[in-house]
Parts: sequence; C-alpha cells; structure tokens
Amino acid sequence: MSYFSLEAEQSVLGSILLAPDLIYESLLMPDAFYHEGHRVIFENMLSLREENKKIDVVSITSRMGQALQDVGGMSYLVDLSKSVPSISDFSSHERIVKEKYLMRTGLIAVKEVYSGGHEDPVEFAAELMSIAEKIGDQSRDREGFSHIKDGLMNHFELLNDKKYNGQALGVSTVGTELDRITGKWQKQTLNIVAARPSMGKTAFLLNNAVRNGKEGLTVAIFSLEQPEMQLYDRMIAAECYIDGERIRTGQLRDDEWETYTLGLSVLTEMNVFIDDRPGLSVQEIRAAVRKLKKRHPDLIVYIDYLQLIKGGKKFSNRNDEVGYISSSLKQMARENDCPVISLAQLSRGVEQRQDKRPMMSDLRESGNIEQDADTISFLYRDDYYNRDTEKKNIIEIIVAKNREGSVGTAEMMNLKQYGKFKDFDYRLQ
Repeated sequence: MSYFSLEAEQSVLGSILLAPDLIYESLLMPDAFYHEGHRVIFENMLSLREENKKIDVVSITSRMGQALQDVGGMSYLVDLSKSVPSISDFSSHERIVKEKYLMRTGLIAVKEVYSGGHEDPVEFAAELMSIAEKIGDQSRDREGFSHIKDGLMNHFELLNDKKYNGQALGVSTVGTELDRITGKWQKQTLNIVAARPSMGKTAFLLNNAVRNGKEGLTVAIFSLEQPEMQLYDRMIAAECYIDGERIRTGQLRDDEWETYTLGLSVLTEMNVFIDDRPGLSVQEIRAAVRKLKKRHPDLIVYIDYLQLIKGGKKFSNRNDEVGYISSSLKQMARENDCPVISLAQLSRGVEQRQDKRPMMSDLRESGNIEQDADTISFLYRDDYYNRDTEKKNIIEIIVAKNREGSVGTAEMMNLKQYGKFKDFDYRLQ
C-alpha cells in the first residue's frame, strides 16, 4: 500500500495553475503534500492567494527563485499544467492527497504510541481509538451545506408532527410534566441528571429506560457503579410493584410470584442492553455505542455515572479529564444521532446550605459539563432532609438548563419501596 500519490499531487498543483480560482476552494495545507518540492510550490501558491496576487508560472518562478531550481525549474511548472487532463478532476485528486496524508499521519501517531511504553492496555487502546477518531473526523467530506428548500421541508414535517401529536417530537421521559418542560430527550443531545447520593438517580435512569424500552426503542445502559443483577432487582421491583427489599432477599409472598412472572414477560420483550463493566473509558463507551448503533438505529444511551468514566489518557488535572469526557459524550450523541443521558454526582457543598436544592455550581469536577450539556436536571427529595416537610414521597426534578426549551421544576410521586416514579394523576392498580 502506498502512502502517497505523486500523480494526484501533480494534478492538484497543475489544476491550480490552469484555473487559479481553485486555490480558494482548496482546504489542503502544505503538509498534505508528500513531495517536498510540491509542498514548497503549494506554500507559495497560498502566499500569493493571501496577497491577492495572480497565481501563474511566472509569479511562482519569480517568488521561489533558487528554490524552484531544486524542484526542476520553470519547466517543471509548465509540465505540471500540461499533465492535467481536466480540471474537473480537481476535487477527486485533492481528496486522494488528503487521504494519503491522513494515512501517513495516522501511521506516525500509531508508531509514537507504540514506542511510548504503555503498560496499561486500556490506556494504550484508548490512545489508538483517539487517533482513529481524529482521522475519521478529518476524512469526512468538507461539504456541510444544505439548501434552504430541503431544510424548510424538514421543518414543515416536524412542525406538522408536533401539531397533530400534541407534543414535541423526541424520546419520552418518565414524567408528563418533565416532558413538557424539557421537550423530551432529543436526538444528538447530551442530558445530565445530577443529584447527591440517595436522591434516586439510578431509579430515575431505570424508570426512563424501561419506559423507552416499552416504546420500542433500543436502550443501552452503561452501569459503572452497580452490577447487572442489582439493576434487574430494581427494574422488577418498579415494574411489578413489589417491595425492593423482598426482591433483594428473595422473600416473595405467594401472591407476588405471579406478578413477578408477568413482569418478567414484559421486561424480556424489551430491547435493552446492559454493560456493567467498571472503569470503562469514554473511548470504550463510544466504540460500544457505535457498534450497537449499526445493528439498532433507533437508540438511546444511559450512563451511570459520568465521574466514574475514565478519560483513557493522561490529564494535568481531574477537571480537564471530566471536561474531556463530557465533550466526548456530546460528540457521541451527535455522531450516533441519539440522545445520551448521563447521571452525575454533586459536591458536598449542597449539604452546607440551608436550602439544599442543587445549583449549577454543585456539579462535581464540572469542567465543561455546563457548556457541553443540552439539558441539566437535578433530583431533590425534601423528605430526605426535612422530616416535617409537606412534600413527603415527592421527587423534584429541577431543570436548570435547557438549551432548546424552558427551565422549571417537575414534581412526581416517589414510591421509594418500589423505586418507582409516577405522575400525580396516576393511581396504583
């Protein structure tokens, strides 16, 4: 396999000599050229472009002087322009130059990682995946425009659906009021749900995941804190309205066994995938999601929880690492066209205030979480802190940031013995 194409490089340079305006369409940098002489010629073409001067054989010869003689002199420039069969091939030849350049830089980067003496295989794999992601991003076609006609027709279809469905499109959350405030979980968004311990983060995640599964979506759950079987305990307790303690101990009453069996039949029909490996890196999560997305396009991703994810490489401080992780999760949502919901831990600063309802500043090791997240919600139970509260068995879901919608607080019934959240207008059967 060749890691350069002199013919493609010659064609790019020759095409610009024949049609100088092509230099304004080119996004190549001089380093993309393998041949040193070609690199120098292109550098001078760029300089002439910046100075708004004409790009032709004479101006380049005058500018390069002796350096051109090392390449082959004016006759080489003339030969370049004569060697181009058609300038219509400029884009395809430019793409070949770019692809060869990415292959060379990728190979160099891999060699550097290999010679770096990594002793941790996870860190080594993370570095390789990071290189692959960068090359993949850079190799995409540069065309990013869409015609307004196409965009507005899509807008019409979305607005029409909203009118007749009565709500914004998106993936439903566990609560009607929460749907109204957030506009539901939208594709390509990163949604952070944060709380102090014992507020019900994991229960909230599982309630949402089961609802999405029942609606026919494929659900991916990354549980970095709890093993798979503990999640099943919680899912079954919430689905069957069986006390979670009896599920955990196996002490089901005779009448609960039938309910348990019926609940299993419902849950097993859902397309839910759970990965409970501890200490996953963000690169491993992205790779797993990409693989699952290929088999199941209609996907939603849940992560428990953000601060347990590893960055996969060295960082100067933990804030930088968490910022890198949140940015990677946002990229994952966009590249897989799916919502990503990640739980997050709050700092102990909450406990020091009289009003213990969380605020943005309470996000632990926040890094760029505020910037990257499309929505940030906090879970709060007043009955956890205040025995005499009027809000017993109520969970407050405080939407503090919503890039595309409103903010506010949704309240739901919190049936703690089942780990179940319910709208107020629901009644147990």
